Amino acid sequence: MSKHKKKQIKNILILNLVMGVYNIISFSIYGNWTALIIGSFNVGVWVFLRDLKLLPIIIKKINN
Repeated sequence: MSKHKKKQIKNILILNLVMGVYNIISFSIYGNWTALIIGSFNVGVWVFLRDLKLLPIIIKKINN
């Protein structure tokens, strides 16, 4: 994977984290349950893919 592609994926993951935290805060202020669910998924994606070790495995599984 090229450096440019890795940088793009890292930027997307950071955006995912920010949106997740925003949705969780939105849940705590407004009580919207969908915001909590979406925020939890966003933060979960960031947690599992933040070090980019799982990404090649996922791509390999998708391509097979």
